[in-house]
Amino acid sequence: MLPLGKWIFLIAALLLLAGFVYQKLADAGDRKKPAPGRLISVGSHKLHLLCKGNASWPTVVIEQGAGEPSRLWWLLQDQIAAFAHVCTYDRAGYGFSEPAPLGRTIDERAAELHTLLTNAAVPGPYILVAHSYGGLIVRAFARRFPAQTAGLVLVDTPHESNIFQKDVLDFYSKVGFLQGIVEFASRFGLLRLLGHCVNLDAIGFPFVRPVEYQALRDDLASLKLAANATPPADLGHLPLAVITHGQPFPGPFAVLEKGWSEGQHRLAALSSNSTLTVAQNSNHMIQLDEPAIIVDAIRRVLNNSKSPA
Repeated sequence: MLPLGKWIFLIAALLLLAGFVYQKLADAGDRKKPAPGRLISVGSHKLHLLCKGNASWPTVVIEQGAGEPSRLWWLLQDQIAAFAHVCTYDRAGYGFSEPAPLGRTIDERAAELHTLLTNAAVPGPYILVAHSYGGLIVRAFARRFPAQTAGLVLVDTPHESNIFQKDVLDFYSKVGFLQGIVEFASRFGLLRLLGHCVNLDAIGFPFVRPVEYQALRDDLASLKLAANATPPADLGHLPLAVITHGQPFPGPFAVLEKGWSEGQHRLAALSSNSTLTVAQNSNHMIQLDEPAIIVDAIRRVLNNSKSPA
């Protein structure tokens, strides 16, 4: 007769093994599901791109924040498609996109976006719409490919003076560590099982696959790689809309509030052709709280890019 402690250990090991097999089988099933858009090769891997709308140039391209799947923008994409050609995509490792080697910089992410649009034959120039962390990527894109950038819409995106503060970087290091624990739990099917009981998006766990949590941690790690980057480039007279939240960051994310408003004014000052809008009733996820503000800003930048003020 085995001692009670060994029985507990044996049962726990069997449960973990069963969860691991369950997760592997479910991941394999996910990979067989048809993607709503196209899978486009960008070299070593393929990215998922979904485009809608038949309007002529410029094309609206949406860049997500850290840890955001493109599906969070699909409802808004349908609204934009009524007046523009608009594309969403998943960065490497997210959604239907294949993973890429870890340790890529923000500039490399911007170059990969350019490769994606080029290889998919999506006509430029582009109105780049970015949320949160994605703002760093689209501004790197505008710096590297100015002829392909017709305008920017920055939705609660950080300015370097805000995001690269030591306490903010330390906070994101802790977030990355916690996400590593979540990633480990996801390897044993725990998040998939939890998803049968609750809405994972509502409690802050948008993914059930380990590879997506790896991609999230890689996004956060790229911030430290960029901490000593050159100051943000002046955008000249490029059409620019800056939208910021009106409700403070909740809980531990309040560390981001320090200097945030000043940073938003600095972003708006990067162009002589800019607007700054405060979404009074929104927290960080403005695209979910007040999507009409974003749609209106995209429409203004789109019209401005065709007939500059």
